[in-house]
Amino acid sequence: MGAPLTLCKIVGISLAFWVFASFAQDREPSLTETLSWMDSTYNPHRDAGGAWGHGIEEIYSSGKLFKRRTSTFTYDGCQISLNMQDDPASPLYSNLYTSSVYHFNLRDIDQSSIKLYLFDPQYGGLSCDFNQGNMVCSIAEMEFQTRNQTPLMDEDLHIVWPKLKGNEHEARKSRKTFVAEFYIDDAQYANRFAKAFRHAIALCGGEPSPF
Repeated sequence: MGAPLTLCKIVGISLAFWVFASFAQDREPSLTETLSWMDSTYNPHRDAGGAWGHGIEEIYSSGKLFKRRTSTFTYDGCQISLNMQDDPASPLYSNLYTSSVYHFNLRDIDQSSIKLYLFDPQYGGLSCDFNQGNMVCSIAEMEFQTRNQTPLMDEDLHIVWPKLKGNEHEARKSRKTFVAEFYIDDAQYANRFAKAFRHAIALCGGEPSPF
């Protein structure tokens, strides 16, 4: 009687281990894990000896820097604040530069609206939609929209004209919008970031537009 009982125990333990291993393997990252990965890789953490960040777009013309924009984000659960900043030191923004902050909830974002647009930074930022095989499509913009394009994002916009003075030097305004984008300096990383962003939206209850 002892041998069959021992065999049953072994089978039971093996089955329990298999179920646990399968559950652990199939378990998807939680919202906290997903946003933490996005934060640790996308945002710069140089002071802590971490990643340099991927939220930058640099465009060159004739080998010289022409345009630079950066973006970072913060989060509190499903609530996201996305910060954009033109670099006034780059020639394109020497006469006018802007900074924007978008506030939105991930549950309002349509997963199916996420699109990656690739560019060649050395080719004047030309879209890779025109690639004839001679372009290096190494940077990206990840555009996303709210469900049904409903203007649920809050945008705080700051515009500066550095060569003007007085009331004409700068302007601020707030508005509603349905679209925003992340700037990404690595096209391969952009695909991973987009996958994580879709997953975070799903975990927050986001649903695609019906049509």
